[in-house]
Amino acid sequence: MSLQATQDEAMRRRRPNHAERTAQTHAAFLLPHLRPGMALLDMGCGPGTITAGLAAAVAPGMATGIDLDPPPMPPAGVQIIAGDVTDLPHEDGSFDAIYAGALLQHLADPLLALREARRVSRPGAVIGVADADWDGELLYPTNAVLRRSMRVARKLRQGTSPFVGKQLRHLLTEAGFVRVEASARAGHHGTPDETRQFGAFTASLFRYPAAAQRAIAQGWAMAHELEEMAAAWEAWGSHPGAFVARFWCEVVGWVE
Repeated sequence: MSLQATQDEAMRRRRPNHAERTAQTHAAFLLPHLRPGMALLDMGCGPGTITAGLAAAVAPGMATGIDLDPPPMPPAGVQIIAGDVTDLPHEDGSFDAIYAGALLQHLADPLLALREARRVSRPGAVIGVADADWDGELLYPTNAVLRRSMRVARKLRQGTSPFVGKQLRHLLTEAGFVRVEASARAGHHGTPDETRQFGAFTASLFRYPAAAQRAIAQGWAMAHELEEMAAAWEAWGSHPGAFVARFWCEVVGWVE
């Protein structure tokens, strides 16, 4: 099983979770900088639920989403196309605003996508990028099986950028954006429903055929160990004191 196939299946596994995200929950830091009439591009738009909120902020301007696996039924008022964010099918200077949420962590070369974003940005354009960073994670309770499972999960992310959050300000500057401002917030799961969902979601990684085949082929874990990891995450999710938090880093930048 190839790395790309593993990543593609992982993205499909996350789709139900992504569909719960909105502009208010995941792009609030960018909303104050949007205005009616802007042409906006959402890079790696997924199901388009965030794009729909961004579209409302720039209406009657056009909001376009791009994704390798676009939804079959895009939200009303949003144009979504299939495409590669590292090779955008748009002319130079096409957009007044760019958004990318939870995209760069899945790329081997995040800077390549940001340079494409800069290319298609008009003078004065604004960009907002948000992404997680696996450093600084808080997890309770934990045990040897959970800790090993996280090491396996990080190995499964080889070839991507799970620690990109802390680098966002640097990467936007390198891509040619100016006046780049960075901040962070903690995403967390601390209610019975949230921890059960997070535990089940994480458990599914170790049962996902592509991920399991890759972990076994690379010698990172045996099949029965992966099942043990999945069961440990399900048990964690039902623990009455379970809690997890992870940093989300957010940056805003501009084009001169």
